[in-house]
Amino acid sequence: MAKVVRITAKESLPAKNKDRLEKLYTKVSGHIHTARQSIIRAVDVEQIKAYWLIGRDIVEEEQAGKERAEYGENLLNQLSKKLQKEFGKGFGVSTLTHIRRFYLAYQETKKSYALRTKSEIPGFKQNLGWTHYRSLMQVSNYHARAFYEIEASTNNWSSRELGAVLRNVRPAATSMQ
Repeated sequence: MAKVVRITAKESLPAKNKDRLEKLYTKVSGHIHTARQSIIRAVDVEQIKAYWLIGRDIVEEEQAGKERAEYGENLLNQLSKKLQKEFGKGFGVSTLTHIRRFYLAYQETKKSYALRTKSEIPGFKQNLGWTHYRSLMQVSNYHARAFYEIEASTNNWSSRELGAVLRNVRPAATSMQ
């Protein structure tokens, strides 16, 4: 049976044990960092899915309204007030407008997934966050947007890198229908 050594604040480790402790610390802290990054990615993916669903619900509600333009503007204002009351900042009219545009931009891209069942959520890239998709929404051409989504994911581009790439190729390469 291994002997358990307890170290008090007054004691210190011998040099060889300090090296072992540092190696153990490096491994353990690596696991913690990896887990935290995985959690952040999971939260990003869930946020993107939620935004897509929120966008879908907003679009479907707007289409049910009689006077679409006026109703849509008022709908976003009223929805924003209610959401901010419950969830705080982060659901202003401009954010809801982006969320609505996100759904509209990706309803065609993900249509094959969305048509299976109404409740099924499209598969978005796990390593792309909301800021990536906000940049990608600016690309009106479906094929160009899909290309840059794949490139950003494959090359692990930050949202700033993706934005820089898109600024350099617009408008001709991204708006062709």
